[in-house]
Amino acid sequence: MVINLYNNKFAVFLAAVSPDMEETRQELIYVLQNAGINPVDGQTVADDSLDDALQAADCSIHLLGASDIYSEDGEGFNTLAGKQFRRAKQLCVKDFKMLIWNPMGVINSQNVYINNIRRDIVENTFYTDKPSPIIFVEDIRNIMNVKQQESRHHEPTDIFFLYNELDNDTASGVYNMLKDFQQVEKLGISMSSDVDYNTYISDQLAESKIGVVYYNYAGDWAVPFARQIWKDSGGNSSKTPLYITGNSEHAKEEDLSVFKGIMDSTVNEQLRIPLDIKVFLDKKNQQ
Repeated sequence: MVINLYNNKFAVFLAAVSPDMEETRQELIYVLQNAGINPVDGQTVADDSLDDALQAADCSIHLLGASDIYSEDGEGFNTLAGKQFRRAKQLCVKDFKMLIWNPMGVINSQNVYINNIRRDIVENTFYTDKPSPIIFVEDIRNIMNVKQQESRHHEPTDIFFLYNELDNDTASGVYNMLKDFQQVEKLGISMSSDVDYNTYISDQLAESKIGVVYYNYAGDWAVPFARQIWKDSGGNSSKTPLYITGNSEHAKEEDLSVFKGIMDSTVNEQLRIPLDIKVFLDKKNQQ
């Protein structure tokens, strides 16, 4: 089963960036598209078409880097990034929102202009310095949408297997191996939906022997997600033990250090993860 988180459609203008942010911008585009958001590319919008492109959108996204796009004497002031930033700010009224992302999260002698931007936040302008594009896109969804309540049928099962749809390819491989010898309910979490997934997860965990959060690429999402599930399900008093596992292709052991003393966790090779999960299930069945 795949449960999406939001369903309201909205148009996004993705502003041009300085050269140092181009790689980060491409990563953001990938995450946006996987969330069902296809932004208007500000890099290809001519100056005389900018107003039309912005006014056709519900919000704009601006990435901050080392170039000062805000100050009149800044090196990026008259670049596409600077012009689009200033014009979008003029549009921040009731029906238009401006989303400003500083993924480096650092303010130093090279980019003190970011402090000026933060001090000059106006209505419908939102600033974040969270480093993960996945978390940033979830923030965008929270700002632009309202979740709808809905319940889903849940089934008694051995393993409740949860993952982010960004990891669908490798997660499907783990699921296909698990289902050969255990009952498994899977939940691929997308960034666009009409369902309050918290209710479904709570109900399904209650009908499961163990819950598993798997990740490969989406570690920035999976770690806080697993902690929240653990907390919402009753922490150490929950009757359904939780396990988080990372694919060593991208996951690191240190990512999971926050779970020491809270819940079992491991990072391993893709082919060994189903066995790790089976061992965890057997251990819990024997208690």
